[in-house]
Amino acid sequence: MKNRAHYAIQLAFTASGRQKDHYSRIARRVPTGACVCVRWRTLHTSDKAYFESDSRSNPFSATTYMHSLSDARGQTVAKRIRIDKGVALQSFHSVIPAEIIAEINEVIDRSFGNTPLRAQSGEIAAELIRRGDAFRQLEEAICSDARAKAAKFGQIDLPLKPFHVLRCASKATGAESNNRHYDSHLLTLLIPLQLAPDGVSNGDLVMYRRPRLSVSTPGNVVCKMRHGFLRSLPLTWRRWLTLHDLRRGNCARIPVQVGSVYAFNGFAIQHGNLDVEVGQRRTLLIHYYDPGHSLGLSEMLRRGRIPAKR
Repeated sequence: MKNRAHYAIQLAFTASGRQKDHYSRIARRVPTGACVCVRWRTLHTSDKAYFESDSRSNPFSATTYMHSLSDARGQTVAKRIRIDKGVALQSFHSVIPAEIIAEINEVIDRSFGNTPLRAQSGEIAAELIRRGDAFRQLEEAICSDARAKAAKFGQIDLPLKPFHVLRCASKATGAESNNRHYDSHLLTLLIPLQLAPDGVSNGDLVMYRRPRLSVSTPGNVVCKMRHGFLRSLPLTWRRWLTLHDLRRGNCARIPVQVGSVYAFNGFAIQHGNLDVEVGQRRTLLIHYYDPGHSLGLSEMLRRGRIPAKR
């Protein structure tokens, strides 16, 4: 079995001819356990054989991704989605009344006990939150603005049904932490329901600088491949990468308040969460407007991470 550094280079770069031998020599010089990040510049269908399929040990199979990418080359390679330059995190404080937050947490306690994972029960929490006029009006205004910005770049036929996720993070859910990613949706509302105690590992939202303002479907799929590989790394490695980026100023921790609402374009802004060492952090995420630039890959990954309703 090749070491992780060698496999990382295989997932992060594909080339032809002499370039392939060049990157193989680089991989042999990388020590076992090292994490290597290489920019993916070109894609060649003929290089699919260069990737190893190891779906039993890694759910993010390189072969599966390359087949999807091959389909994209024939159908949507010229299709690009462009994002408004004004993309940024917006915060709206004290929107959700404390009594509604308490009611939602009671529902979570009854449904999951002390070990909740991500689940689609976010719909129940969203229904409770939408009882309040303040949130309904804010949601309508934010969604209207997001649709208007998307329409400027030709994104007019967007699905209107939101996708709700209740994320409950604790020490038992380390697999869901320190996973940088882009959302498949153009708008995300983040609503904190309960915070973990302050500390280095308190589950804080982490947002990366330099949002992507233009991306093609193949480019988006390639990015999901890279993030998929990073997700497969041990928690200690992922935590080190996040803290390293924080020290370098590549990203920033975003402090939040229970009952407030935070809106951002997760398709454009790379983000993630720190792990939780003590207590439990609960967050409701509502995603809107999937432009369909993942060739169904996002839906497949959601089914793998979020349990189906019973």
